[in-house]
Amino acid sequence: MRKLHKIALPALLAAGLLTVPGALTSAASASTTQSASAMALTLDSGSCEAIARRFLCEVSFSGATAPVAIRWFVNGNHIPAFDNRSFVGIGCQPTFRYDIRAVISDGSGASVQFHTTPTCRSGTP
Repeated sequence: MRKLHKIALPALLAAGLLTVPGALTSAASASTTQSASAMALTLDSGSCEAIARRFLCEVSFSGATAPVAIRWFVNGNHIPAFDNRSFVGIGCQPTFRYDIRAVISDGSGASVQFHTTPTCRSGTP
C-alpha cells in the first residue's frame, strides 16, 4: 500500500491534477483573464434539414460564458421541451412553411440566434 502512495503522488503532479500551492497561480490567472476578455459568444453554425414530416435542426456556438441557455421557437411559440438542446427533431405538416428560431444566451448577457423558414416535406417517415 505504501508503494502505491509513492507512485500516485508523482503521477498526479505530472498530470497537473495536483499542484504545489502558489506555484502556478499567477500564470493560470493571467491566462484565464486574457481568454475571458478575448472570447465572445458566436454562432458557429445552424441548420434544419427537412425529411419526411420532420425537421432535424442543430446549432453550434463558441465563446460562451457559463451558464448557457438555448431556447427553441416554432412559429413564434417557445417549445420548453427543446430547451438547452443543441439538436432537436421537430414534427411538421407537409407543404407548410415553418418559422424556426433558436436563441442562445450566456451568463454575460450576450445572445445570438439561428433563424430559418423551411417547408415541410411529405413522404413516408
